[in-house]
Amino acid sequence: MTNVVTPEILTLIDPVVSQLKRHQFDGAKDIALAISHLLMRVISAARWTNPYDLISVIRQVGVILIKAQPREIITGNIVRRVLALIRDEIETEDAENSTNTPMMNSMFSLLSTNNNHTDNKEQIQLKKQSSDLRSIIIQGIRDLIDEISNINEGIETMSADLIHDNEILLTPTPTSETVLQFLIKARAKRKFTVLVTENYPNDIQQAHKFVKTLADHKIETILIPDTTTFAVMSRVGKVIVGSNAVFANGGCMSASGVSNVVECAKEHKTPVFAVAGLYKISPLYPFNRDDLIEVGNSGKVLNYDDFKLIDNVEVVTNPLDDYVPPEHIDIYITNIGGFSPSFIYRIVLDNYDSEDNKLD
Repeated sequence: MTNVVTPEILTLIDPVVSQLKRHQFDGAKDIALAISHLLMRVISAARWTNPYDLISVIRQVGVILIKAQPREIITGNIVRRVLALIRDEIETEDAENSTNTPMMNSMFSLLSTNNNHTDNKEQIQLKKQSSDLRSIIIQGIRDLIDEISNINEGIETMSADLIHDNEILLTPTPTSETVLQFLIKARAKRKFTVLVTENYPNDIQQAHKFVKTLADHKIETILIPDTTTFAVMSRVGKVIVGSNAVFANGGCMSASGVSNVVECAKEHKTPVFAVAGLYKISPLYPFNRDDLIEVGNSGKVLNYDDFKLIDNVEVVTNPLDDYVPPEHIDIYITNIGGFSPSFIYRIVLDNYDSEDNKLD
């Protein structure tokens, strides 16, 4: 399969690979949109007559993109969504051809045979069918891009129903644009207070910006140190968490420090709502959780100028992510509705094909 990706396609994907390696994308949504647009260009540029050849190309492109940033789950999600789209169209065409031409297995089985006696009329028909299929797939990707672009609108509609007047909310993910829009939309109909953890040491600036934005929308907001989470949890009505990725078992990846917050919430029996777009739901299972967590600059945790203290410490780590198990989340709020963690596997079955869980 190494010779499937042509130099022309490599030229298309190299800039995106470079951006992934350098972490130059601004959040999961930008990555999802970039990968979607890239796959649309790849499908337009790829030369194929058999749709299974196209699947091989997309799988190979997916492997290259995932290797560029292995811990970024969104990349694989978009590639697998597109593969599922192609397989759905193949099944649809197969069903139509088996109905219309019962003497032939299908258009695709005909394409896969090496029959030297196929007449010119059949070849012209097959070429037209391939062109039509290409157009259908590209339109499907455009629909996926629209879904990702409008992800906040689907989630915002649920905000007023989930938040009550004079309620105290806590969010430990001030980097989440979706959580920000969720709270701003709820303010149109509800009056509430938001506690925001400062997320030391990585997200302090983003936390201050998050608090200021909420205050500008007339939402009473308080920035609290991470160490006070347990003390204030007894007053909190709900915890709103942003998700980086959601796995098939109902667990999710979120910002560092979130696992401590949801542990406190569980102790106080405070409900935890995780906000995530459909494109963040992955068909994978978190078997090796340590491999999913990216580690950042440890100098933010313990300054290198404190060399005397560093000499007495064996390991200083700065994890950028936390894995949150499904038992610590009550509801996932998505753009297609609210679901319990145990129902996530059904959403996975509706949007992915199990054949593509392993791309290489």
